Amino acid sequence: MNFNIGMDEHVFICGGTGSGKTVLAEVYLANVPSMVVKLDSKLECLDRLKKGEPVWRGLNDEDVQIIEHLEELPNVEKDRIIYAPVEEEMEEDFYNALADWVYKKQDCILWIDELMSVCPNAFRIPLEFKKLMTRGRFINSVCWICTQRPSEIPSTFMANSQHFFIYNMNMPQDRKKMAEVTGCPEFMEILPKYVFRYSYIGSNTSVKAKLKL
Repeated sequence: MNFNIGMDEHVFICGGTGSGKTVLAEVYLANVPSMVVKLDSKLECLDRLKKGEPVWRGLNDEDVQIIEHLEELPNVEKDRIIYAPVEEEMEEDFYNALADWVYKKQDCILWIDELMSVCPNAFRIPLEFKKLMTRGRFINSVCWICTQRPSEIPSTFMANSQHFFIYNMNMPQDRKKMAEVTGCPEFMEILPKYVFRYSYIGSNTSVKAKLKL
């Protein structure tokens, strides 16, 4: 099975805390030709800075720009950006503005490290994220989505994704959700740590793999 992901394709990654989903995203996205903007609502990059760790695995810190205020985004010249919003900007209006900026930028990837920070339940999706998911791929503006609980987020994100990386999830309803979305019953399997299953839309099958670092 081919793991090649087009720059016009949305990607969905799910798994429990510490399963490996963030590492998979940052390693792959370190090397794509498009601009990448990471929404780091957990402020992981700031914690890494305090610990003296690289803010983006696979890149030098000088190649990554961290911003805490969305108004800084249009002035950033680097093509790897982490938006670690201040508390006042952890609101839907700012998230909508971010998605709109990525959509209009074109040839740009928005990496959301935890979708539940943007969509607090399965019934509410910010308007600009819906636009990005349903129309963005036609202008190479796409999302890489990470979440721990696929059963508790809007189905729009899964319905419009072309690639799925599924790590272990403790809750059976989350595994069941992904099995139903992809048509791959093997997604009900409990996986070892750092092991994932990969599938692409329409394949109705998956492969089991582990990222080599």
